[in-house]
Amino acid sequence: MKKLSFLCLLPLFVYAGNLPELLNLAENNKQVEASRYSVEAAKEKEYATKSAYMPSLSLGANQTFNQEETMLAPDKSRTGSATLSFVLYDGGKREALFEQQKALVNAATFSLASVQNNVSLNVIYYYYNYISTLASKESMLQKMEQLEAERFRLEKFVSVGAATNDELQKIISSIAQTKVDLLTLDNTLNNISNTLEYLTGKEVHIEAGSSVLLHEKTMDDVKRLDILALEQSVQSARAEAKVAQAPHLPTLTISDTYSRYKYDYNNPAFDSDNDHQNTAQLSMQWKIFDFGSTTAAAQAAQKSYLSKNSDLAYEKQKAKASFKSAQNSYKTALAKIEAAQARLQASSMTYELIKKKFQQGIVNNVSYLDALSDKFNAQAQLKTALNEVEYQKAVLLYEMGKEIKGNIQ
Repeated sequence: MKKLSFLCLLPLFVYAGNLPELLNLAENNKQVEASRYSVEAAKEKEYATKSAYMPSLSLGANQTFNQEETMLAPDKSRTGSATLSFVLYDGGKREALFEQQKALVNAATFSLASVQNNVSLNVIYYYYNYISTLASKESMLQKMEQLEAERFRLEKFVSVGAATNDELQKIISSIAQTKVDLLTLDNTLNNISNTLEYLTGKEVHIEAGSSVLLHEKTMDDVKRLDILALEQSVQSARAEAKVAQAPHLPTLTISDTYSRYKYDYNNPAFDSDNDHQNTAQLSMQWKIFDFGSTTAAAQAAQKSYLSKNSDLAYEKQKAKASFKSAQNSYKTALAKIEAAQARLQASSMTYELIKKKFQQGIVNNVSYLDALSDKFNAQAQLKTALNEVEYQKAVLLYEMGKEIKGNIQ
């Protein structure tokens, strides 16, 4: 009884999966989670960089024991101090670091959005692939029903000598092959389900009925999310080049130190009433020679920036070509629907005609089986074409840099 109760609960662990639900589940997979951590890390790094340039307060203390006492070196001394310091100027390094960290945060944010869109596109691909394969299976099952009906009819005719046994065997052979085709389709469905399971992190049951909304735009109006992330990465590299040039200029720092001290002299003549001091200081540090190290580092950073900028230009051209290809694929998918509809209409009419002639003995079973296969293949082809259009819409949304998940209904 307990085993039965447990088995009844098993379906609760399988998630119903229309497309919006699958995309919601995929939002929490490990790949997206890793990108979210990258965004959080970039924001923390930006905060740490800005905080490092705020005025800093340092505390210090020491206890000293001297072997020989002098006026400047008491037998024992205790000192405590508090220092407030602030960097006034560091050759533009501060501003360049702020610019770099902001660009890195933006890059991580766009990268997260790109990863989410890429995961959504993969889910949509397998979703519609599953629906198309399921449609092929349904057509195959309908074909099997027709073949079984014909086998039943021919068996009666063979028993009274109205049909030959070889005609019956051809039908039986076609039934056997159809069973193999069904097993192949079941294996494909299982493979797709397994893929969706690791994309969503859950075992899911696919439900048909979802569609993709698309508002087409020109190439001038769009920019893919990974390109936006790459642009910010280039901005970060440019700022890094500015950081590398900063040591060519001086660094100015202002500080104020308040100290309290206690001197213990064995000789009373050395005693003093002074027990505190406040010191304000403006300091400059300027590295004027380092065997060309700073110059070489600046040149390396500049070339790194130029390299990333060239890579960005290449990726933009590549994205432009990819967008045009996606537009062509979408138009082709629409044309496939018209062709599939025409084929289905023609094959259905042909099948009905051949079926009547076959049952009257005018045509042989080869013609009948060809017509039967063509009809159900046309049905599956139309459903596949309709699903391909939905997927191509998602591809266009991806290429346009639009959020795919928000355009699903």
